[in-house]
Amino acid sequence: MKPKRTDDLTEQEKENLSSYISDVDADVFVISNLNPEVVGAALARYSRAPTGLKETVVREFLNPDGTPNEVKGTELIDRVVNKFGDDSVAELAVAPLCIENVSNLMTKIIEDCRIGGSPIEESTRYVLYDVKRNDQWRYVRPESIMKSELAERYVQTMDFLFETYAGLVEPMQELFRKKLSAEKFQIEVERDGQVIKAGADDLVDDGERRAHRLAYSFTMRSAACDVIRCILPASTKANMGLVGNGRFYSSLITKLLSQELDEGWLLAENIRKALETQIPTFIKRAGKNDYLAENQKKIRDLSTSLFKDVPIETVPEVALIEDRVEGYTINLLANIIFPHVQHSTTQIRNIVRTLTEEKRSEVLSTAMGERESKRDRPPRAFEYGYPINFDVITGFAEYRDLQRHRMLTQQRQDMNVSLGYSVPEEIGEIGKSEVVQECFERAESLHGELVKAGLIREAQYATLFNHYIRWNMGMNARELGHLVELRSQKAGHPKYRRTVQMMTKLYLQRHPEMEALVKFVDYNDYNEGISRAEQEARTARKSLASGVFDDMDC
Repeated sequence: MKPKRTDDLTEQEKENLSSYISDVDADVFVISNLNPEVVGAALARYSRAPTGLKETVVREFLNPDGTPNEVKGTELIDRVVNKFGDDSVAELAVAPLCIENVSNLMTKIIEDCRIGGSPIEESTRYVLYDVKRNDQWRYVRPESIMKSELAERYVQTMDFLFETYAGLVEPMQELFRKKLSAEKFQIEVERDGQVIKAGADDLVDDGERRAHRLAYSFTMRSAACDVIRCILPASTKANMGLVGNGRFYSSLITKLLSQELDEGWLLAENIRKALETQIPTFIKRAGKNDYLAENQKKIRDLSTSLFKDVPIETVPEVALIEDRVEGYTINLLANIIFPHVQHSTTQIRNIVRTLTEEKRSEVLSTAMGERESKRDRPPRAFEYGYPINFDVITGFAEYRDLQRHRMLTQQRQDMNVSLGYSVPEEIGEIGKSEVVQECFERAESLHGELVKAGLIREAQYATLFNHYIRWNMGMNARELGHLVELRSQKAGHPKYRRTVQMMTKLYLQRHPEMEALVKFVDYNDYNEGISRAEQEARTARKSLASGVFDDMDC
């Protein structure tokens, strides 16, 4: 007779488990060396089996010789997830995924999937894009554009942008070297149990000199990157890593197949192909969602028609939106329209108030669409109802940094050129204003030609990092405190630091009693734009203590 409890495992069963369980006698342990689908299936049994996982694994998912019986795991997952529809089980298997050479535009679409996945991407704040790969600059060439009459124009414009960027690298670094010389740059070192700042003349050995050289080099490079990325286009290629569960990946594939950019369609199939080697059953049901695809187009067409003749009003770059108690439906409808136009939330609400009841009902019914199952979910706009709502206008570069916050609701408008752009003052200091201005002019011309050719969604690829984009954020007070304290720290980019500082001030004007919530917001305006210097000084001390130096970055 089989023992009924985990602590009754036989010695042979313990031996069979030892390759997969960190400690077969412990109540807390790690699972390893098992297919993610087997792990997911075994964890799923917790809800229905009276025994613990060790007994479940050894008796249900291992063969008598101790090798995994992956067929049983796949069969259970298929039955629970794909036949019974228990989506929570799809969160029990996790797979790491690498995605390389996708556009920065596409990384934002991926990272907009908030729950179940943790992304990290190549940073334009630290990585230079001044070297060709396989004789091509690092930007995507969407099939829809390359098959159009604008293919040559697209390539010429992108090449000009990257050639200009490459030409800015050394002059910009030289500018920052003049502002903070290697001789004046200090790192933290530990002497006699005390942490002190040491400049180039105070270094005592090769280790300290090496740490100083690497920290200074990285500081100068990242300071230059922060400025010159202003002319990188949204088509710039990036590499990214994801760790996600089965439910996340299934939703991601469905989302990519249901949106309108062909880059996303190809990426979805490549993601599916890669994940079929790890968690095939968890993504079995992923596919294009006709409801999602059709609804996006219908509500976009309706919103565009309502606002096509409405001039865009000038508003502050950060606005704390005032909600009227009696205006819930008005505010919800404005939230629905927001991603599909270029107007502010306040202006949209004012226009919605003038619509007839019939037209308002049309907007609402169009957004909800013809749902055929519980999986046909209305858009994110229906999350409206947070106590704190901001409209924000920043460069796309800063949006990329602030978009990472997922414990809130964000909606962005299409990247475009209608809101203008900014040019960092350092560009003028190195005498490159004219050529950078030409970059923006060429990009905007290409954007207009793509729109004229009907490639409206693809026109986003032609926008630059310092073109302004409008987006909104709804959050509760706890998330506000987290966001503004984190993103105002000294090492942050000056522009998004300014954005969250303004958010904090606007909030405190309305709720001064909440000052303790944002106690650690850093309001300082650090000079010279070399915000990484202090952080790299600390990193140098850690390198000296560990003996590990990150030469790969320099």
